[in-house]
Amino acid sequence: MPRVPRLTTRIALGWAKRHARRFPPQPLEPLPTDTTARILLVNTTGIGDTIFCTAPLADLRESFPNAEIDVLVDRRRIELVETNPRASHVCSYPGKFKRVRATVRKLREREFDIAIIQHANDPDVVPMVAAARPRHMVGYESHTFSLLYSVALPPADRKGGDHTIDARLALCKAIGAKGEHWHTELFLDDGDRAQAAELLNSFELNTGEAVALNIGGSLPSKRWPVPRWVALARALADRGTPCILIGGPDDALLAEMVREYLPSDGPIFFAVGKLPFMGSVALLQMCAAHISGDTGLMQAGLALDVPTIALFGPDDPKWTGPYPKQQKAIVIEADHAERPKDYDRRLDKDGILMKLISVEEVLEALDSLSS
Repeated sequence: MPRVPRLTTRIALGWAKRHARRFPPQPLEPLPTDTTARILLVNTTGIGDTIFCTAPLADLRESFPNAEIDVLVDRRRIELVETNPRASHVCSYPGKFKRVRATVRKLREREFDIAIIQHANDPDVVPMVAAARPRHMVGYESHTFSLLYSVALPPADRKGGDHTIDARLALCKAIGAKGEHWHTELFLDDGDRAQAAELLNSFELNTGEAVALNIGGSLPSKRWPVPRWVALARALADRGTPCILIGGPDDALLAEMVREYLPSDGPIFFAVGKLPFMGSVALLQMCAAHISGDTGLMQAGLALDVPTIALFGPDDPKWTGPYPKQQKAIVIEADHAERPKDYDRRLDKDGILMKLISVEEVLEALDSLSS
């Protein structure tokens, strides 16, 4: 049975249909390289998705050096792009159905020629961008509000091995960009580096000495179990390799669970919740390697080319894992032949698939990464 849209989505879709009749989408000609067009890149979702957005941002800037290129991101992700020299201006999305009129007014003042919808889940985002009346909107035909688009591309070929970055670059190519810049980017400032250096110094560690263990995950199904992190930290300590457990404030309880089973006198250090996100990213850059589940912090490490071992359970690493051309990145994926029938990652509270990844596999990958 088809999924029935929520009431808010149905209301927004009704508005979109009326808007499309009043302002029918117009054909879009690819932009020349010397264009001075105003382009809005829209990505209002999570940390990882916002980092993915930096690859098409770079591609647009390299393709159209004279264009005005703005980005619209969630207010909680501003720090990921505010120091990015590729962007002309950063616009803040206040949150679902918050300050809609004020946001539309600010967007309309920018007089955009093209809005590229990279990723927008909340039902007000695309209608809000449309209400700002860009001349053209570009996105995927599978999106709920694709009736507003001048260009609506077929969905990405995920079964064929497309990466999410490939999908995003395809939208850039649709307006005449090169569609070649696959590498994501983050730009740290001096404050981020100073915070990380101070914490590293408090651990009496040198840059490039420790391995970072990112214990978090947005869902229990995406987290490597606590006993595995404990065993890995112990194994690294036995090798004489310092490790730093990292993560955000939401991972504090997990960190305490890990700490309970570790010796207090080993080269094992805890940075969970001690730094803001970009400070944690700077700390990652000061580590020899990074072991992580599928999280935004993993994507941040990859953006800075931190040697990474990515642990994947329910999700497809071909879609959201390290890009195939990413250097110094190894994916360890759970054997999906062991996936229970009717498995639902949202209901998996025990990390059933993540339990299939062994400490020995991770240690072997780490040895391979450093060789």
